[in-house]
Amino acid sequence: MPKQRCTPVSSSLVLLLAAVSNVNVALSQQQQQPLQPLGDVLYQVLDKDKSGSVTLVEVNSQLKMLEALFQGTGDDDADQQAKEYRRILVGVKAAAPGLVELLDANGDGGLSRPELRFASKFEESLKKGGGMRDLLRDVFALLDSDGDDQLSANELLEATKSDDVVAKVTARIQEKFPLRKTSQELEGFVKGTIESFGGGGDALDRESVEKGMKWIDDDGDGYIQRKEVGKYYNVAGTKFIEIAKTIKQMGPMMAMFAGMDTQGGGAGGFKLDL
Repeated sequence: MPKQRCTPVSSSLVLLLAAVSNVNVALSQQQQQPLQPLGDVLYQVLDKDKSGSVTLVEVNSQLKMLEALFQGTGDDDADQQAKEYRRILVGVKAAAPGLVELLDANGDGGLSRPELRFASKFEESLKKGGGMRDLLRDVFALLDSDGDDQLSANELLEATKSDDVVAKVTARIQEKFPLRKTSQELEGFVKGTIESFGGGGDALDRESVEKGMKWIDDDGDGYIQRKEVGKYYNVAGTKFIEIAKTIKQMGPMMAMFAGMDTQGGGAGGFKLDL
């Protein structure tokens, strides 16, 4: 009896059934095993071509896939949560080039598994006793030149011009997150981060810094108080940990789907002889 080749519809159905079966297996295994570290899961999800290195192109590709997942469903509560995730994704996309450059310790244009493990270290630092709160307090103190527990536009502007302040802030960050062999190699990134309060660029001045400070200046007094930094740290830290947990739960399945998609060109290229 001659073999019959699957139609596109039946091929897609077979692919879907295989996916569902694999998801059930993954969920069963996940319930039996502890979640993997965030950095390892990110490596699995982002390294689509399994080259051993995650490129910015791959990061953007996966972010685009996530955007497609977080679309409206007609359920108000679900849509509100999806909207929040889409807002976060916009921020992640904007920050992605800088983050890839920051984590790319050897400067080869890609992120290896060890380099991505700094994401795990960052997550751990946000937990109680993890050290991130102490790091922020120390950095705040270094920027707060007059010691009045608030940052003015002038202080932030002067910090970007002070090699001494930039060096001290960088050394403190390098101590917690040794992303480079020496802290001097990180100074450009740290200076750019401080400048980002005013939008960055060569035209950085008091007016642009004041404008950039507004997103965290809750009371609108023109200063960033220590308590305002603490408030946004708590909000952002909690949100990061929530998202990290979701990634660690869903990441292995996302990596599996990505692998299935690349084998044979996805559903359209899926072939099976019956």
